Amino acid sequence: MFGLCAGDMRPSIEVGLDLKAASAPHAEKNFFSRSGFVLSACRNLGCTIKDALFPGVCFDCGRLFSIARHRGDIDGYNDDGHCRFEDLLEGHLCTACRSQYAEIMTPMCLRCGLPFESSHAIDHLCGDCMSQPPSYAEARAAGIYQGALRSTIHQLKYKGRERLARPLGRLLWATLCKYWAAEQFDKVIPVPLHPTRLRKRGFNQAQALIREWPRLAMRDRLRPPEEWIAPRLLVRHRPTEPQTGLKRDRRMENLRSAFRVTGKQRIRNRSILIVDDVLTTGTTADACAQTLLNAGAKDVRVLTLARALL
Repeated sequence: MFGLCAGDMRPSIEVGLDLKAASAPHAEKNFFSRSGFVLSACRNLGCTIKDALFPGVCFDCGRLFSIARHRGDIDGYNDDGHCRFEDLLEGHLCTACRSQYAEIMTPMCLRCGLPFESSHAIDHLCGDCMSQPPSYAEARAAGIYQGALRSTIHQLKYKGRERLARPLGRLLWATLCKYWAAEQFDKVIPVPLHPTRLRKRGFNQAQALIREWPRLAMRDRLRPPEEWIAPRLLVRHRPTEPQTGLKRDRRMENLRSAFRVTGKQRIRNRSILIVDDVLTTGTTADACAQTLLNAGAKDVRVLTLARALL
């Protein structure tokens, strides 16, 4: 405690410990508690200085924000086991932008996963899937392609911020487990890039999203088969122009004969999951699924981070 030294009227910072207190069984515990308090105070001071000198910059709105101190390498799961976009991206987006994330919810199309506007409807086939059924059995997505989700995908895909692949990949894993059992798929195949575009971009964003999946499967006590993630089974052997801005018919023509299977014996009678970042019209996923089915795949499903509203 603070006190006065005997024989001296000057204030001092003397700790008033007597021999009995020093020899008490809890003295050591008190010492370490005080030491822990000092270390915690120093750590908080350091974090405050770091936040002041190096604040986070939101990938969506560009504003400066304070990064939560208690977060480290998190999985993004809250207490009820639900994986939250807001938690996964808290080191990259401000609170306001994270709150604008729109998760895909029912009602939706049973085939392509397109959400319907009416909240009172039940899941059913949309008009497009009734008139022109896609080759894949089902397609599902984590969220709507807008706002913060769109911005983070663009940062990953076009700005080379590959570190975003980890939190987004965990969101995608949670979406997989929400709709299907991971062990039902014999192979997981990212939508491939043509070698020319791969060299230009430096990485395949779809492949980066599933890089951590084997570890996440082991964490969930699953035992994925050998070579479960199979990025080389499907290749884009013909260069195509970017699909952005193209109408559906032009997209289909652009992707005609663009993909090829390299190991038919490895996918014959297998259930395949195709993974990509965004599903817009579904023509890319449909072309990949058709190629795999023609090579002998049993069935094909599609999982993406985002679903564009047409």
